[in-house]
Amino acid sequence: MNDLLGLFEEHIYTILGIHLVLSFALSLFVSKIVSKRFVTHGEKAARKDKKKLQENALKSWLKRLLLQISLHKNNQIAVIVFMFLFNLSIPFLGYFFTLWVTWYLVNVQYKKKQVTTGFLNLDEFSISFLKVQRSFGEGSMNDLMLSEYAPKSKKLKALSFLAANISPASLKIIRKTLSSRDDEVRMFGYAIINKAEKALNQKINYHLDILHSEAVKGSAQDAAIIGNSNKELAFLYWEMIYTELSHESLKTGFLSAVMLYIETAKEYYLPKIDSLALELEALKKNYTQAQDGVDLVALKEEELQATYKICSNLYMLMGRVYMKNKNYKEAKKEFTIAQELVEGEDTFIIPYLAEVYYDTGRYAIAKSVLESAKGLELNATLYPIVDQWKIAS
Repeated sequence: MNDLLGLFEEHIYTILGIHLVLSFALSLFVSKIVSKRFVTHGEKAARKDKKKLQENALKSWLKRLLLQISLHKNNQIAVIVFMFLFNLSIPFLGYFFTLWVTWYLVNVQYKKKQVTTGFLNLDEFSISFLKVQRSFGEGSMNDLMLSEYAPKSKKLKALSFLAANISPASLKIIRKTLSSRDDEVRMFGYAIINKAEKALNQKINYHLDILHSEAVKGSAQDAAIIGNSNKELAFLYWEMIYTELSHESLKTGFLSAVMLYIETAKEYYLPKIDSLALELEALKKNYTQAQDGVDLVALKEEELQATYKICSNLYMLMGRVYMKNKNYKEAKKEFTIAQELVEGEDTFIIPYLAEVYYDTGRYAIAKSVLESAKGLELNATLYPIVDQWKIAS
């Protein structure tokens, strides 16, 4: 026994060194596996972490170090430190316990709760809904445009109405007049489509000229102009696709352009949220009760909320692009971030999220999303859909 203790004391530093190396290597290995199982990264978390670091920039180095270790995006560092100290404090036995905990975390399965939601049985739609037709002569726009017996004056009047309300549906009807036998109707339809396309192209060229202008020299005002033009171009190219004014062969290129301008616009507007939030906080701390101080705070709050809305719209547009490409997983991410940026004012995003769940076959979730949305009943287009889902059992 004494010989064994003597041998142990003789190699104590070697054993301690091996123990340190094994503890550290095991900690790195475990943190990498656990981080894959429990992902904690995200753009919103990164912005929050950055803001926390800026707020604590003047504190002691120890507090800043502890804060950085504990941040949401740096949880992997906390796992490494914890596992290293744990293995170090419990020699040898700690290795087996650490490996068992890691195996358990990776393989643990949580029970899925089944909720009876009474979602719609879509197979019954074809037999339970009767075909509805007009019977008193009012007819549809399609029938009016394609009819050989409808008066030309009515067709021209209908085209004038459609020209004042350009949308994908109206443009689809107007295109049908391009094959009309009546020259006047055909030329009027062509003129409407041509005018709408030219108006969009003029706006696109205006903002492209701003981006390519040599007058932009990098000042804060120039950055704001560039950021705004990138945002506008993203929505204008999307409008080209949405209104079906672009040729089929150009749609892929336009979708790529939309994504490019969205990302470029984000590079300006996302950091602006952080800077505006810090400016607003400083104003709230320093302003007096004088009216001019109150007005400054109100203006800054209004600017911050407007920037949140712009960023939300950019994320929502990116989600619609992903939906167009049938990439529903990424679309859901974009719509979720868009919701978080305008919390409490996300009614306009709800239908797109519901559509994602519907297109992926998750009808129960689509129903619950629509039921929880406030204000959708006020939308004349969506009201019948929302009402149908709400009463489904």
